[in-house]
Amino acid sequence: MLCRPGSAQSPAATINFGRDIQPIFAKRCFACHGPDKGEGGLRLNQRQTALAELESGEHAVVPGQPDQSELLRRISAADESERMPPEGKPLDAAQIALIRRWIAEGAKWEEHWAFQPVVRPAVPSVNRRDWVRNPIDGFILSRLEQNGLEPAPPANKLALLRRVHYDLTGLPPTPDEVDAFLADDLPDAYERLIDRLLASPQYGERWARHWLDAVRYAETNSFERDGPKPHVWRYRDYVIRSLNDDKPYDQFVREQLAGDELPPVTPEKLIATGFYRLGLWDDEPADRLQAQYDTLDDLVTTTGQVFLGLTVNCARCHDHKIDPIPQHDYYSLLAFFHGIKPMTTTGPNIERPLFENDTDRLAYEERVRQREARRDELQGQVTALENEFVAIYRKSHEGDSVRQADLDDLEYRFYRDRWDRLPDFDNLKPETLWARLGETVVSASAKAMPAFRRLTCPWSSKRSDTKCSQPTPK
Repeated sequence: MLCRPGSAQSPAATINFGRDIQPIFAKRCFACHGPDKGEGGLRLNQRQTALAELESGEHAVVPGQPDQSELLRRISAADESERMPPEGKPLDAAQIALIRRWIAEGAKWEEHWAFQPVVRPAVPSVNRRDWVRNPIDGFILSRLEQNGLEPAPPANKLALLRRVHYDLTGLPPTPDEVDAFLADDLPDAYERLIDRLLASPQYGERWARHWLDAVRYAETNSFERDGPKPHVWRYRDYVIRSLNDDKPYDQFVREQLAGDELPPVTPEKLIATGFYRLGLWDDEPADRLQAQYDTLDDLVTTTGQVFLGLTVNCARCHDHKIDPIPQHDYYSLLAFFHGIKPMTTTGPNIERPLFENDTDRLAYEERVRQREARRDELQGQVTALENEFVAIYRKSHEGDSVRQADLDDLEYRFYRDRWDRLPDFDNLKPETLWARLGETVVSASAKAMPAFRRLTCPWSSKRSDTKCSQPTPK
């Protein structure tokens, strides 16, 4: 609130198109002269079209010459048949004055702040220089002084400690940490506190949540079955490690978008490409082609919002109405992702283990070899038993017409009957302690159940005849 720019501009302030003029155009003019319609050959959503020649041969905006600008003449016309906008209230005197000044100052059409190059502005001068400890303080104090406000007093050490802990780790300080910080009177106590928290593993766990929210991280696929995403936790841990290791942001981005293409290929880079598998996935869509392009749209949308800060997905159906993104650019970006193999429930399992080094790989291969050898051994034993059974069966039915179909039917009936009887085994299990505690005792002479006595006598054994002090029922 203290840093919010004021709505009214001082007479000496330079007109800013994005702040002062564009909102007027968007609210009062775009309905007829915007991205969707350009009546009379005028579109006010882009500079080149606003300065172009109209169908009438006039120019709506002539930079530096407000009296030669058809736009200014029409919005200030006394004749209702010529005045713009044709419906609703006309522009008020203050709005017309802003547009006149804007044209007189050259009709500068600044790009949105997000598209302007990053600059290092000069720190404003302030009266209370002793209050400023860093450049950010200078900008805050300058705005406070402009509004005749005083800065808040410094927080005490305990409040500062709690704020820093919650901000960097999301956890409160422990009593020992409180005592240590309050007793630390050295000038760099605060700086050392920050360094310690930034070096803690909880820092990455706390701030990774912001990134995981942005990239729509989830451990299930959503939709009605909401099946799990196997091993997706590896991507979560990758983000946490990247923050704790202070990985450069440009490397962080490249690994997620093209980790499998960056030499040398490492497990860390491959895990980073899990970014592509975080979205919704319908394992049984009604229209598979539509579902595939919905998935691609989700990738384009997330990439635009996370890495570009733009709502690129608006251009799926039409040129973007606010951001400079034509439909052609949307589908060019979608084509970049089109080669990604879609998830499927059919086909071979292409899951592969990841290894940090050859030692881990060789150890894994040896474990797989031992497991397969053990499996083959067990399968041989099973096969021998089956052959023995077949031999006995054939001998006992010698002379009968024994067919393989009979054996197959026998195997199926054995499987079916066993499956049908599985619920019966549940009845053989003893009741759990918590299930029995839910029973209601209605007899006044009833004694506590053995399980209850064990619960109330933790020092006793598990024998049901253990004696325990119980209140006498009345």
